[in-house]
Amino acid sequence: MNLVLTALTVLSLIAAVGCAVVAWRSLAEERRRSAARVAALASAIDDGVQRTASASAPVAVASMFTTAPGGSLKSRPFIKAAVVATMGVAIVVAVAMSSRGQDDAASRPAAVNAAARQAAPLELVSMRHAREGSNLTISGLVRNPRAGSPAARITAVVFAFDKGGTFVASGRAPLDFTTLEPGDESPFVVTIPNVANVGRYRVSFRTESGMLRHVDRRADQMRLAAARRPEA
Repeated sequence: MNLVLTALTVLSLIAAVGCAVVAWRSLAEERRRSAARVAALASAIDDGVQRTASASAPVAVASMFTTAPGGSLKSRPFIKAAVVATMGVAIVVAVAMSSRGQDDAASRPAAVNAAARQAAPLELVSMRHAREGSNLTISGLVRNPRAGSPAARITAVVFAFDKGGTFVASGRAPLDFTTLEPGDESPFVVTIPNVANVGRYRVSFRTESGMLRHVDRRADQMRLAAARRPEA
């Protein structure tokens, strides 16, 4: 768009300069013709004074003031074409700039809304683990908040560490639901085989485009469950 506007502006300037040159040349030519008419009129007046009243050939005074054909703007198609071209280029530039301004104004709220949606992270609602022989299974529930954006093909990734904090192994598995719209929840189950001496583990979520931010809401869910529990 910037390149098109620049080209149109340059063309408009060239057309304006061309019109100015043509107008200047036309004005100079008109001045020369005016000077010639004045000189012819002065010569005719001098000749009339010297002539006698009985001269048989009358002087055609009206012919001295007749404008020569082609002296007006109507007889110069090049000037008209240049003026029309300049006006056309100016209109095109104005329309292009107006359209660009409207597009920017229309896209700005959408960009702001998209940024706000991307700023809302996923929410880890619950998570637990279970041992089955040498296998460690981590399951839980993740939620896409209402202020989030739709996400598809999310994978849960679990990293296991020993009690000293050394990395042991990792596992991954897709969420049960392929797509999470704002407000949707999906369970996940990740199994890490053949691991022992696991002291802690960490879960994360990612898509094909990269890592997704998430927040731990398990404490909020526990407080909510305690508040709903009837008093003894």
